[in-house]
Amino acid sequence: MTDIQQVSSTQFHHPFQPVITSADELRRHHNTQYRYTPRPLGEVLLDMQIITTAQLSEALEEQKISHLRLGETLQQMGIVTQEQILRGFSEHFGVPYITLRHFDVETRALACVPASFARKHMVVPLLLEGDRLLIALQDPTDTDLVNMLRFITGKVLELCISSPDDIGYAIAAHYGGQEMQSALDDMDVVVEKEPFHLDVNAEEQLGHERPIVQLVKNMITEALVRRASDIHIRPQESGVDLYFRVDGVLQKVRSFDKKLLPAVVSRLKILGNMDISEHRVPQDGRTRIHYMQKTVDLRLSVIPAIHGESVVIRLLDTQFALKNLEQLGFEDADAQRLRHLLTRNNGIFLVTGPTGSGKSTTLYTALGHLKNSNVNIITVEDPVEYHLNGITQIQVNHATDYTFARALRHILRHDPDVVMVGEIRDQETAKMAVESALTGHLVLSTLHTNDAATSVTRLIEIGVEPYLVNSALIGVLAQRLVRRTCPECKAPEPTDPEMCRILGVPEDETFFHGLGCDHCNGTGISGRMAVYELLEVTPELRKLIGQDVAADVIEQQAVRDGMTRLTDSALKLARDGHISLAEVYRVRL
Repeated sequence: MTDIQQVSSTQFHHPFQPVITSADELRRHHNTQYRYTPRPLGEVLLDMQIITTAQLSEALEEQKISHLRLGETLQQMGIVTQEQILRGFSEHFGVPYITLRHFDVETRALACVPASFARKHMVVPLLLEGDRLLIALQDPTDTDLVNMLRFITGKVLELCISSPDDIGYAIAAHYGGQEMQSALDDMDVVVEKEPFHLDVNAEEQLGHERPIVQLVKNMITEALVRRASDIHIRPQESGVDLYFRVDGVLQKVRSFDKKLLPAVVSRLKILGNMDISEHRVPQDGRTRIHYMQKTVDLRLSVIPAIHGESVVIRLLDTQFALKNLEQLGFEDADAQRLRHLLTRNNGIFLVTGPTGSGKSTTLYTALGHLKNSNVNIITVEDPVEYHLNGITQIQVNHATDYTFARALRHILRHDPDVVMVGEIRDQETAKMAVESALTGHLVLSTLHTNDAATSVTRLIEIGVEPYLVNSALIGVLAQRLVRRTCPECKAPEPTDPEMCRILGVPEDETFFHGLGCDHCNGTGISGRMAVYELLEVTPELRKLIGQDVAADVIEQQAVRDGMTRLTDSALKLARDGHISLAEVYRVRL
């Protein structure tokens, strides 16, 4: 009898499997006898009213072409979510569906599966009773994984289903602290009483110690599971705090003993090819790791602080998840205007905003749209953040003086149709970009300005002649990233009268924010989206571009030409309930 059959003989519910949230509920579920009859997944999803008969027929036809499983086909078509498929699996196999946010995981069970294996294969052991071990995983049909678990644990397995987010959360919550303590126990024989006076050989030895290597690896993996963009390691007077930045918000993960700091920093310096003996000056490094069929670039920054060296690691997933403009948050009309601009065979289009405002994602989405037009696309970037097939991507190298401007000169001899310049930083790069646009190339680039209108004047201030800006510039997109309100815990937002006055909204108007729940890890936030203003250079606006032009005048004309100001764009999202009024206030111009 297989593991699934073992579970299925006792664990199912009529008409539907319950969602289990605690160990006590699970035990009661085990002790209840249910009749179970296996049914096709499509029939289960129909009964659960997740899909319609027409959608099922369409998916079955698509399945003949894609040769994927039905659940994967439905997800790919955008008909169902991953969680809905997992709930369908629960009913299909008669296996409990468990939410793990408040599940009381047994320490004895955790000891049966190593943390590294749990993270790599996204499984978490929950309960151990006698020789029977309950394991939560995504896919109960993965027989290779089930066999490996049986071999590692030596137990009789019973399976349950949980979502990847819940499994990642449980692994982070229950394994993380144990790893820190284990590493500390193992390192006690190596670390001296005063951790900041080690010689170079001792530091290098610490960086290669197995517990520290595993600890750093799992810390990075945990950040990837949580979809963090940055890892912060902050030394304090009596300990070290670990933070992850998720959806633009810093979340404290845990604290660990300060004795581990020199070893952790040494390991990260070794990974980033930095000087482990240098503690007095800031250092930067980079490395690349592979995780779950993904290549992830790490940008490491180490800065000496009064309580020890502080570290920030930027995580860059090089595999670009191609989206369309509407998925990024663009209104249908603006998405069409932007696509129209991208059909031009010459001109320069700029995306502006501060660091971390999603400029690269927008540009790559634009490149994904252009890639389908059989054009030669070449990019020059620092660093190359995403890797796209069918596009020639070039990395600048300041050590060899291979700058944006120098790379751009060589690119123009490579017969490009579309050129993307990572950033316009100086007069030389700006002039080369504008000249490229005037000689029959579509040039995409970024510029650090606050709003769209200021970008026009900034090019002139950098040193580009007004008549060249007038001829070359076709459009500017200024954008910010705002945090979506979690739909599961959305509630009316208490508003500040002064905030309402500044934004020009009535004090009695209702807006919504997230209170914090299990779905959003208590943050009240569920992902991010773009707010923007799209300036299209019209004939009327071109007449205004000159040496003494004011950004305010350009903005007024752009509004008359149909541009919606960024603040107004954000305010519309707040009125639609997507973001809070506090988010509008944060990104206002």
